[in-house]
Amino acid sequence: MFNFLIVRVLESNSFTLPNTIIYGDVELRPASVDSDKELTALKESADDHRLQFDKYTYAARICTIVSSETVLEALSIAADRFSTILDLSASKFHISNVDVSEIGFAKNLASGELHPVKRWGFNPSTSFVMSHGNIQRMDDINYILGLDCELSQRYLRALHWARHGRHENNSQLKILFNWFTLEALLKEGESDNISSNICFLMGFPNNKKRLEISEPFLASISDHPRYDFWKKKLIEDVDKIRIFRNNSAHSGFRIVDFSKPVLALYSQIMIYGTSRSLGAVRFALLNNVKTLVEFKENIANIFENTARANDIHGNIIYSLDQVLLNGNDSYL
Repeated sequence: MFNFLIVRVLESNSFTLPNTIIYGDVELRPASVDSDKELTALKESADDHRLQFDKYTYAARICTIVSSETVLEALSIAADRFSTILDLSASKFHISNVDVSEIGFAKNLASGELHPVKRWGFNPSTSFVMSHGNIQRMDDINYILGLDCELSQRYLRALHWARHGRHENNSQLKILFNWFTLEALLKEGESDNISSNICFLMGFPNNKKRLEISEPFLASISDHPRYDFWKKKLIEDVDKIRIFRNNSAHSGFRIVDFSKPVLALYSQIMIYGTSRSLGAVRFALLNNVKTLVEFKENIANIFENTARANDIHGNIIYSLDQVLLNGNDSYL
């Protein structure tokens, strides 16, 4: 384990400070206390995020010391600590955007080495569309826009939430946006529990419609040593996500009220649940299905035409297993 000093610069339109303020294990300090080396690291971080550091010159810094194995883990732990202090500070500075910027650094207190916070992982990328001539072709977007039915309206509402969730960095919000997507897509009324339909479309059919799927196809998707484990666990976890949604929306639970392994698992489940459900509804719309009731009546046939055993085994089961392994989950 290493001790890291985590320093993040607040947004340029947040607030400045004349001196340092300490709240438990979190410190808010003025920009004037940055050392030359720290200032260099902050500028490097800003450059990597393509931000103009001059705009953040006077913004306050928020800091904490974290014990962890890696810089990324330390940054994640620090973000949780910062959250409560930022929430409280926002109640004082109503006209300000009280939040952390992308700029910051982690300092190894044993070696003194500074690690500027840089972009990591995958980022959105430009898509390049090839020319097919000057005459616009009729595509599926034109077709869906031309529909005027219940299922197409549900699909359009669901796409709105899916787009907001796709690149959301806050894991709690990402899970919620994806759950809103699925509710817009599959929920008929307040008492409708959509958990079984989500699991069905992810590749784990578990209701009476399962009997309408051909035996060879059922055999192919269940031919995996971890299939039965996930078939049982998934329905439990999707229902827990429903409770998670209610706790977040109605009881005000925050990201710090949930463990990181739980958030990681819920997020991965929602990514697959959302994408596979949207794909199934899109297929249904392109095949003249008009209502949610009709979609659910034909869910077995739609599933058999859209699901692939290789996808269920090589993507869904594999990814969910990796999340459990990385979180040292007790279920394994």
